[in-house]
Amino acid sequence: MPGALTGVKVVEVASYVTGPFAGAMLGDLGADVIKVEEPGHGDPFRGWGDDQYSPTFCALNRNKRSVTLDLHTSAGREILLDIIDSADVVIENHRPGIAEQMGFGYDAVRARNPRLIYCSITGFGGSGPYSQRPGYDTVGQALSGLLSLLTNVGQPEPMGISLSDHITGIYACCGILSALAARSATGEGQLVTTSLLQATMHLIGENAAHYFHSNEAPIRLTRVRQAQVFAFEAGDNLSFIVHLSSPAKFWEGLVQVVGRPEWLEDLRFATRAARQKNYEELAGELQKIFRTAPRDHWLSELNRLDVPSAPLNTIAEAFDDPQVRHLGIKMTYDHPVRGAVSGVAPGFALSDTPLEVRLAPPTLGEHTAKVLQDLNLSREHLGALLANGATGSEVTT
Repeated sequence: MPGALTGVKVVEVASYVTGPFAGAMLGDLGADVIKVEEPGHGDPFRGWGDDQYSPTFCALNRNKRSVTLDLHTSAGREILLDIIDSADVVIENHRPGIAEQMGFGYDAVRARNPRLIYCSITGFGGSGPYSQRPGYDTVGQALSGLLSLLTNVGQPEPMGISLSDHITGIYACCGILSALAARSATGEGQLVTTSLLQATMHLIGENAAHYFHSNEAPIRLTRVRQAQVFAFEAGDNLSFIVHLSSPAKFWEGLVQVVGRPEWLEDLRFATRAARQKNYEELAGELQKIFRTAPRDHWLSELNRLDVPSAPLNTIAEAFDDPQVRHLGIKMTYDHPVRGAVSGVAPGFALSDTPLEVRLAPPTLGEHTAKVLQDLNLSREHLGALLANGATGSEVTT
């Protein structure tokens, strides 16, 4: 059965995370994603390994065809424009002005293809005092305020996941899908813009709302206290979490599990507001109790009484979890040369237009010849472009 975006052609002139993650999501939905890469090197994430096929690259670039074009040459830029002429979507994540300098900015390509949806992803927006700064994930996390909610500002630690990058890729994908829906009504394409700063600050809108209301900036512990979230170490030194949220039944179940029924009347803990105020004291009392038995014991008891809880899994433990295995979240697909590649299944499912991994992550320039053939250029014209360094290497068609 075809995917939701079967027949949609996407040209991705992007690298690292934001643009490629958006492109991969569109590819999972069935779009034909052509990834344009620099000859010889390709996406910098290819180099995060020994052979230009690193796990980091593979995680973000399945369901794509790789084309090498030297966009520093007029011949390479001409071929890119020819590819874009028949495209539905372009994704680029250069600093503002670079795409225009290289001849494939929004105004230039829209004049050739009015139905085109053009997604421009930047670090901090297309204009403004920071627009020309280098925008990378942790910079976005820090500037937006997100990092202050994930670490203790007095003892800061960077995160082990590129949150702002991936968040921005998701927002870019949402913008593109919205523009495709609008085009079905108007027949016209449009410009979609997002940035690390804009996307990440929208994500923390709940925390911002509390700041607007109280004029006090939330910190990591603010929502932890509000939501009654706890992390503990059991007697076998294995960690787990408890999330009480709002329903009183969860607190009542926890009290029963730890054998402290008197806490239901204890003024320190009897109400949700009291537990929020005395969060550290409650956490300390619970930690003493949870140290007296292994993690499996506590999780079994918490689950028996329907208290939201879970082991604090490593990545290895998560993929060994029976529910994760049941859902088939780990998937393996084959590349004709590289062999088996493992990855994570899409984050949602559609009943009638299923998501699918059709193509393993491409080797550098793997599909250059085929994509050039599809342009239907005369052999003489194509030969001249190749002779002028369009692909950075010899390609026969």
